[in-house]
Amino acid sequence: MKNQWRLILVIILMIIISIFAILNVDNVPVNFGFANVAAPLIIIIFVSLLLGSLLTLLVSTITNVHNKKELKTLRSEIEKLETKSDYAKQEVMAEYNEKITQLEETIISKENKIKSLENELVNQYTQDRTTFIQSDESME
Repeated sequence: MKNQWRLILVIILMIIISIFAILNVDNVPVNFGFANVAAPLIIIIFVSLLLGSLLTLLVSTITNVHNKKELKTLRSEIEKLETKSDYAKQEVMAEYNEKITQLEETIISKENKIKSLENELVNQYTQDRTTFIQSDESME
């Protein structure tokens, strides 16, 4: 359906252009500064339209090429930054994991020290108690 509307629109435009061409067949002089040319008005209009279209195409192509080059450069830069970011993340994670490992080792060492101190305290308590009991028995 969409293509049918396009076809109808193209046919209508062709009819309008044909009527315009039939109405503008008079010769018109054009002065280029170095030469004078007489041609039908419709040809001058179409040539002007064609030259304008070509100029527009040339400018847009140059702009498009420039934009593609800039896009390629920016994508390359993004890729480099992503790689750098990934590397930085890995470094930070490695440092973080190393710190966690150190802290876990510190915790284990502190826990071992606490256990040894508890054992020492228990031993000392039992020794003191034994000594106290023995001294108490000897006093009786």
